[in-house]
Amino acid sequence: MRFVGAKRVKLSERIGRAAASETPLRDLAGNVSKWARYALAEANSLSLERVEISLKRLPKKLDGFRIVHLSDIHHSPFTSLEHIKRTVKIANRLKPDAFILTGDYVSHETEYIAPVAEVLGNLKSEFGTYACLGNHDHWTDGELVTHLLRGEGIKVLINEGFRFEARGAAFWLGAVDDHMAAEVDLPAALRGAFPDEMKLLLAHNPIILRQAARAEVDLVLSGHTHGGQVKMKPREPEKRFLPRRKLSSGLHERKGTQIYITRGIGTVVLPVRYQCPPEISLLELRCG
Repeated sequence: MRFVGAKRVKLSERIGRAAASETPLRDLAGNVSKWARYALAEANSLSLERVEISLKRLPKKLDGFRIVHLSDIHHSPFTSLEHIKRTVKIANRLKPDAFILTGDYVSHETEYIAPVAEVLGNLKSEFGTYACLGNHDHWTDGELVTHLLRGEGIKVLINEGFRFEARGAAFWLGAVDDHMAAEVDLPAALRGAFPDEMKLLLAHNPIILRQAARAEVDLVLSGHTHGGQVKMKPREPEKRFLPRRKLSSGLHERKGTQIYITRGIGTVVLPVRYQCPPEISLLELRCG
């Protein structure tokens, strides 16, 4: 269809006018730059999540037992040692009864392993620090990660468990190896546990939940997801940039087994986070 009297304008002239004016295209460029600055800054922030978890089989003497849960630290060119030191300093100020670490302490190169192990060795609590491995640990050097963490006094559990004793009571504490990069042996992690005692399982990847529920584990602590790392929250909730993952972060339950998934501390792929800040998790266990 042609419009009488309309003046035709060359495409090159249209582009030139758009570049020289306040157009949506220029606004978009400004918004992208603003988003990038915010996402870089958020990746170096820290958020404290305080979560109370009720557990039916938790011994009464351990009611109120406090755990700081850290994961996905990813010491690498993307996550600085200063960021990790700041995390450890804040975590120690919380004065938990114990620390739990659920994998991915390092990424990329083996040179990043020793420094992060030394910093994590500064975590101090009455009942110690316990850890499992993640896929990036194995992809970098799982044996070296394990050796250096243990050298700092951190008890690394690989498809094994033991009876954790504190305040005249006990529960079973076990851990499995990583789902993506190693062999997961849940029966081995629970071997020796009494059928009726509370069971706490460390697993880097939350995909273990179905299997843990069948084994009647009371609580699983996991990471791996980074909470999505970048979350787009459109104005209309029914419209999403990406499909929402059911188990991306927070506290969930399946057939009597609860799982807490932390957003973690570091980043992968890109050194950014958006609407998904790094997390220090302070978990308070209560008799349900």
